[in-house]
Amino acid sequence: MAIFGVWTNPESVGVVDSLLIALIAILVVFAVLIIIIAITSAVEKATQFALSRVQIMPRKENEILSTDEDAVAAVLVASIDFHKETGKMPRVKSITLWED
Repeated sequence: MAIFGVWTNPESVGVVDSLLIALIAILVVFAVLIIIIAITSAVEKATQFALSRVQIMPRKENEILSTDEDAVAAVLVASIDFHKETGKMPRVKSITLWED
């Protein structure tokens, strides 16, 4: 087999040897892909487990955000406009709904 002689004498590699080299390269690529998939799957499961253990309790002041979608849009638009005009990061302290 002249597989290991590819670097020193490439002319000595035949068709069968080149197919074997290609097969080994394909297997290495698939092995690396399987390792990447396994790592990302493990990280995803770990994050899902961590998120399932955390309970986020909504604050009483933010009840309006779950009931009124227009209020959320208004706060977003106002904060973006504030940031464009002043260049500062906005901080929303409270949202009150005005009834007409």
